[in-house]
Amino acid sequence: MEKKIVIGLIIAFAALTGCSSDKNTAEPAASSAAVSTESQPSASPTEAPTAAPKKLSDTEKVALDYVNTFLNGSDMEAKKNFITENVYPDAQPLFQMAQSIETPDDHKLKNPQVLESVDYADEKGMKVEAVLVQGEEGSNPKSELIVLINNKKVLWATDSSDKETFSKVRSAFKEPTPEASLAANAPAPSDMLREIENYVISDVWNDGFVDISWYISSGTSSTGESMDVDFTVEQLAKTMDKKKEYDSYIAGLGAEYDSLKKCGPSFPQKLTIYTG
Repeated sequence: MEKKIVIGLIIAFAALTGCSSDKNTAEPAASSAAVSTESQPSASPTEAPTAAPKKLSDTEKVALDYVNTFLNGSDMEAKKNFITENVYPDAQPLFQMAQSIETPDDHKLKNPQVLESVDYADEKGMKVEAVLVQGEEGSNPKSELIVLINNKKVLWATDSSDKETFSKVRSAFKEPTPEASLAANAPAPSDMLREIENYVISDVWNDGFVDISWYISSGTSSTGESMDVDFTVEQLAKTMDKKKEYDSYIAGLGAEYDSLKKCGPSFPQKLTIYTG
């Protein structure tokens, strides 16, 4: 769990009616002139209905306090008190290490609001309550943060900068992911192509085809070690499933990447040109 807490902390710091009615009844008149004035119906503008504020649970209040006091705040004593009162005991030492770090203004989650909370269990079966908070971060008006809480004590938090962890927890919520958030967090083409380059060279070529080729000729891996070829083939098949996702991404790139789309066998070399 400490590993997850560390990841959450890094991410957290590198890194959320009715219409007005006309008074149609005149006041008792003091004079005929007054009666004439009051008897005219007054026009009042119609106001748009306003949504009632969301009533927060105790757990949701803790999540919002985490954002306002610990993530966005600069008051050291307030942060210390928050850790003592609202952070899970096992996680407190790690939060204390980070309490002196002030979040840069463009990474603060301003005007945070709780959208939803759900029960969530991680891969080890630990049950927590996950609270989805949305706010303004930099140029993204709908940035999202998820705070994981156990018995009203914060364990850790994650946002979309940790794509794998955030996506896994985010899928537990019914609230749809806002388009603005998706666009703001989309990686730059050069970063995505670098990821694909590593995938092709390392996962597919070196750990897949090269090792299998060496096993066929020498009975060992490319480094001379023993290997389970059946397992390697199985892992390669799973690795190749991701190729469809990458193929789709490359196909959607602009015209400046046309040569990459047609590169065929020279795929890794041309990727290097585009990623530097």
